[in-house]
Amino acid sequence: MEPTLLKEWLPVFVIGAVTVIVYMLFRILSTRAIRFILNKLPDDADQNIATALYKPGRLAIISGGIYFMAQTAPLDVPRIQTFVQHVMASFVIIAFHWVWYNFFSSTNYVFSFLTKKGKWSLDATLGNFISMCLRILVICFCIAAVVSFWGFDISGFVAGLSIGGLAVSLAAKDSLSNIIACCIIMLDHPFRIGDWIVCNEIEGAVESISFRSTNVRTLAQGLVNIPNSLIISTPIVNYSVRERRRIEMTVGVTYDTTSEQMKTLIEDLTEALKNHPQIINQDISVAFTDLADSSLNILIICHTYETSYAAYLKVREKVNLLVMDILAKDGVSCAFPSRSIYVETLPSEKKIGSSLK
Repeated sequence: MEPTLLKEWLPVFVIGAVTVIVYMLFRILSTRAIRFILNKLPDDADQNIATALYKPGRLAIISGGIYFMAQTAPLDVPRIQTFVQHVMASFVIIAFHWVWYNFFSSTNYVFSFLTKKGKWSLDATLGNFISMCLRILVICFCIAAVVSFWGFDISGFVAGLSIGGLAVSLAAKDSLSNIIACCIIMLDHPFRIGDWIVCNEIEGAVESISFRSTNVRTLAQGLVNIPNSLIISTPIVNYSVRERRRIEMTVGVTYDTTSEQMKTLIEDLTEALKNHPQIINQDISVAFTDLADSSLNILIICHTYETSYAAYLKVREKVNLLVMDILAKDGVSCAFPSRSIYVETLPSEKKIGSSLK
């Protein structure tokens, strides 16, 4: 190669050599360098960020090197040089947006950091949905940036996106309302999976929450799909978030119970409930309330910290057994519906015989 030609191509060779060296160093030291720069982050965050930067970084280094090599190459074909420069610059733009595409993954540290910074509490379903929306936005911005860099007018592209978005929103109005309602449910947390709720006169346990509907399993084991838009527009009673659960029962004893026995029974019931480990030692009410038709009624009201339905039934069962033991100890019997018939005069035998004939 002639000295003059070598001198003209020397910058190209230097840029190419530097590009190769930088590329190799990036492949070898990218994780360590990022860990050194981001040493204030948690241990798994730097590796997470390094993974997001690794492939886009390699593409940007190669594309940038080729771009400067094409810019400094002593060629008499400016159109080819310009074309190569535009292609390589487009790859650099794509690499930049690729980094953000990786950052907006729902499993990436940057995405988690941004959501925590905004004090959002995201479930996995909502996090994946927001991640998908952000990634779609990154792709749209990337396409718009590349098209604009090549000199094309992107106003039509933006207008097309707006018109297309309007058409889609009008065609899928109900679906979009359910998706927005799902986001509200995920952010507001009126209930979670497994909670026992009453919504729109439907009572049951929440089994799943999707973008369209919430599935509730009723006591009859039927699965009810409630649209999310209907859920956020109606009152919701969530029994699973209460701090205590009320136990209320009426115990009827026989009329042959004396007043002394009744007083002793009430005192024993009150003391037993106060000492019960699963009953809250507050707001316990045991009172002789009614002289009913067939019984003397004692009203018992207490509370337990067991809020799940299965645990609540177990506590209620123990309270019932406790009441039965105290009734037996105090010599008091439970009453049952009965009726007494009093006959003032008995018919004579002749009348009975004639009636039989």
